[in-house]
Amino acid sequence: MPGFRVVPQFGKYREIVLAVAFFLIFDLAVLVLNFYTSYRIGEDAIAINLAGRQRMLSQRMAKATLALDAEMRLGSANELTRQELRDAVRLFDITLTAFGSGGEVPGADGKPVRLRAVEDATGREVLAKAGALWEPYRDTLNAVGQAPALTEPLIVAASTAVLANNKQLLAQMNALTVRLEAVASTQAERLRLVQTVGIVFALLNFMFILFKFIRKLRESDSKAEQAQRETAEILGTVGEGLFLIDRNMIVGVQQSASLAGLLGTALPAGSDFAAVLRAMVKGEDYSLAVDYIRLLLGDRVKESLVRDLNPLRELSVETSEGSRNLSFSFNRVMVEGQLSHLLVTVSDVTELVRTRAELAASQGQADQQLSALLELARMQPAELSRFISTTESALLDINDRLRAIEGSGGNYRRLVEHIFRAVHTIKANAGLLGAQFIVHDADLFEGLLTTLRGREALNGDELIGVSVHLKQLFERLGWLRTVMSRFATQVTSVAADTPDLARALASLARRIASDYSKTVNAEIQLDKLGNLEHKAASALQVIAAQLVRNAVAHGLEAPQERFEAGKQVAGKLSVVLAETGPSRYALSVRDDGRGIDAARIREVLQKSGRYSAQALAELSDKQVLMEIFRPGFTTAEKSDEHAGRGVGMDVVAEAVRRIGGHLKLLTQPGAFTEFRVEFSA
Repeated sequence: MPGFRVVPQFGKYREIVLAVAFFLIFDLAVLVLNFYTSYRIGEDAIAINLAGRQRMLSQRMAKATLALDAEMRLGSANELTRQELRDAVRLFDITLTAFGSGGEVPGADGKPVRLRAVEDATGREVLAKAGALWEPYRDTLNAVGQAPALTEPLIVAASTAVLANNKQLLAQMNALTVRLEAVASTQAERLRLVQTVGIVFALLNFMFILFKFIRKLRESDSKAEQAQRETAEILGTVGEGLFLIDRNMIVGVQQSASLAGLLGTALPAGSDFAAVLRAMVKGEDYSLAVDYIRLLLGDRVKESLVRDLNPLRELSVETSEGSRNLSFSFNRVMVEGQLSHLLVTVSDVTELVRTRAELAASQGQADQQLSALLELARMQPAELSRFISTTESALLDINDRLRAIEGSGGNYRRLVEHIFRAVHTIKANAGLLGAQFIVHDADLFEGLLTTLRGREALNGDELIGVSVHLKQLFERLGWLRTVMSRFATQVTSVAADTPDLARALASLARRIASDYSKTVNAEIQLDKLGNLEHKAASALQVIAAQLVRNAVAHGLEAPQERFEAGKQVAGKLSVVLAETGPSRYALSVRDDGRGIDAARIREVLQKSGRYSAQALAELSDKQVLMEIFRPGFTTAEKSDEHAGRGVGMDVVAEAVRRIGGHLKLLTQPGAFTEFRVEFSA
């Protein structure tokens, strides 16, 4: 075309572009050849291992045959020895065949591995000799292993064959192993040659490129030097601690700069690492750690086989900067085939441990929410809506009281007791609904309140944690409200099958009994509940839930204890709401458990410091028993979700007062406990 001129594409960079292109092509070819050679070396390694196993199998066959001979002379042959012979013959035969024609054979771990047929002429010759020896030898051994009954002629023939063939067969397997190793060595040499040629060629290309761009390289020298300084600084502040210990567990001279910071103390060269560990690891864990290190310092154990046994993968240590989790890993340093040192790498895994704990907590929360969704599908919409409404009102009341509180520590203490009762009521109602994730959060809330209750003085700053837990419960309630609104149609469609309060109480009793490894048969009759106004019905729900929780957690004995007392293993629990007269009702919660021992109550009261021995002596047993309704009282030695916080019976007493009722307690140690709430509707 007139006026069109082809412009050179490479210009002054033509030579270097061609050099780089040629280098890339050559490098790709080297990589492909390296990959192929490495693949063949891997196959050769499998073949060498299996050839070594053939030597071992030949010895096993000989050993098993001679063992059968000896056993026959003593009386009778052991079938396990015959089975060992059969297994060895079968595995040897399969592997020898695969060496000749290729195929899959069981590997060292029992999993199938691909064995390439031997292609080398010398190796094929060895296999031919081995096959000629093996076929008659195999038939003789199979006759012993597969015969219905073992006879002396069979054993004699097999023993003779062992003496005649085993040494020759072992020699052929040794020859095969040597040849395979030679082939593998040749492959490795070829790989090294290719790599050497590639490196030389790369250096030549680099020198050519360097020559062409020497001016630009000079200009960038200052930047390169700066990069080198930065690299040195990074290496000097690497996050992992590195050092060596010798076979006597003596710490070496070379250490990374970060090691002292990770350990919280300097690690002097020449110090005994076992002594250093003693200061960080206590008791049995210390012995396990030292034994593990000594195991690695030995020569008989493969490092990869014991790596998972490392007891120092997550070690909690105290430093001047606080507690942290360190991971110690150990790698053998081999010099001329001999173990010289262990390279110890110390990493800070505190964040990993924390993240894993958070993930576990998140998973637990997700599981709880999924469980709540399943329970939600079986709830009465009215019951769920009522729970959300009453819980929200209780939380708003707590929030208002927190904002308005001021004055003396006594005001703070009364507020804590009020919040305690409110939160425990929320937990009881959530337990009846099966909303375990709310039960869990309320239980954590109670843990904080228990701590606040135990302090001698309280102020506004110490109630900050209350606001945090309150916010958490508000968020949970909001989630529950959102789920309810989204699935209102589905919830309504299954409302007819939703359990009522009686079934919810029975389910609660079984769940608590399961948590305490107990069994319970609950008989619950609440037919009259529908006759009551909302206020009384809501209060009875809280009372019944807490008394059921108390009966199963405290009253009923463990199955073994009940058996020894001559009782049925499953405890009996009855909850009955009866009409005792015009507009008069009585709620009875009775269990056939251990009863309440006034002497035990006296002991707990005196130990808690509430009463002196003299003051307790002046109280009747009835007065002592009524102390269980005091805030903070508990006979449990440790607290959990169901007991031990000293608020449950306080909530019962408060609910009874709210409906103007009377609370009666009947009990006989070793026989029963009955709580009876009488009130007017």
